[in-house]
Formats: sequence, structure tokens, C-alpha cells
Amino acid sequence: MSNSSPAAPAVDELTASPAPFVTSPPRPVRSFVRRQGRLTTAQARAFDELWPQFGCDWQPGTVLQPAALFGDDPALPVALEIGFGNGEALLQLASAHPERGYLGCDVHRPGVGHLLLELQRRELVNVRVVCHDAVELLGHALSSDCLSAVYLFFPDPWPKLRHHKRRLVQPPFVNLLARALRTGGDFHAATDWQPYAAQMLTVLDNSAAFCNAVGAGQFAPRLPERPLTRFEQRGQRLGHAVFDLHYRRR
Repeated sequence: MSNSSPAAPAVDELTASPAPFVTSPPRPVRSFVRRQGRLTTAQARAFDELWPQFGCDWQPGTVLQPAALFGDDPALPVALEIGFGNGEALLQLASAHPERGYLGCDVHRPGVGHLLLELQRRELVNVRVVCHDAVELLGHALSSDCLSAVYLFFPDPWPKLRHHKRRLVQPPFVNLLARALRTGGDFHAATDWQPYAAQMLTVLDNSAAFCNAVGAGQFAPRLPERPLTRFEQRGQRLGHAVFDLHYRRR
């Protein structure tokens, strides 16, 4: 049997500091799940051929002046639709109001591709498209007081309690809206999920930057300018009530 003692640890092992525990910055809570889906051949072609005409590439660190996307009139009223889906409402609004500019924001590429094709087919020139997170767009890309209206039609209600933090209309989002909207600008929202409608009503009524256009604590009648989409028609057939909200920037 050997009587030799274990070798003493090297000096470096005794004196070296433990490696620092590095944590990544917390990921932002998103109000959407990025569902890429598969582009059709036509939608892929639309990105290649039509994005240069209708698309808007925002680079972090730069500021967008929405009116400048449509010409040299800084007073041109420009409205933003957040989460336009397949573009049905946005197309109807832009067709009805050619004197206004419309900016559509969505992250779902097949829906964006469909909208690009429809813009070409209908020969609409008053729409531009951003394929980006709306919160980052409002918070970092758009200049202040640059929008005449913001539309949010049927956002994801995130019905499960643990997902409520993902709902878009919360105080930080309302603060971003207030920064981007001109005084007198409108925020129009609609949902068929009553608990989310009640939350939106409370959050917006509690904001000093907005006034309820129909009276505190009141839902608005269906806004004449809000198109009746196939999504809403399906909800009506299923007996879903729809709640409209209309707020004005003070």
C-alpha cells in the first residue's frame, strides 16, 4: 500500500475566482406568436417584386416620418392599423379614403404577401406596409405626433390568465399610442372577447392622455368607418357580441 499523500492543489486552483454568472437580458413579452406559415408562390413573388413599392424597411436607430412615405405633404393624415391579418379592413379603408395615407403593421408574412398582391390588383397607392412588432414601431420607429388615427381590430385576447400579460392594450402601450398620435387623433379598437374589452375600457379610461369619445365607461356604437370583415361576420353567426372602443387623444 502506498503511503504517499494526495498532491496538493495547484495555486491557481486555490486562488482563481469562480467564473461570473452571466444572465441574458429578459426577453420582452410579446403580444403575438410569430407564425411564419408558408408563402404561396404568388406571395413570395410579391415580396420580391412589390415590397420595394409598398414595403417600409425600418432600421433600429432611425425615425420614420409616416407622411413622407406618401409624398412631400407633412400635414397628410396617416392612420396606422396594427395587426391587419389578411388586410381586409385596411384595403377597405384605403379604398374609401384615397386622400389619406395608411400604414399597416403585421408580422405574419403570408398575410403581408396577400396584402401586397391586393394593393397591386386594386391599384391602391396610399398604403405602406411594415413587417415588424407594433410595440417597437410605436416606441422606437415613429416620430411623435405623426399619426391621425390608430386601428386595432380583433387583437389576440389571450384568454388564459397566465397569458394576460401578453395582451397588447395595457398602460405602457397606451403611453406609446399617446406619443405617436396627434392631438385630436383617434384610437379605434374592437374585440369580441368581453373580458378583454372590459380591460381595454378600464386602461384607456384611466389614461390622462385620452378621453372616451362616447363617455367614460361606455363602449362605442360600431364605427361607420370600421369595415365589417369576414372574421366579424363569422363571430356574429356564432352569436359573439362585438365591443367597439373609440378614444381621442387630448
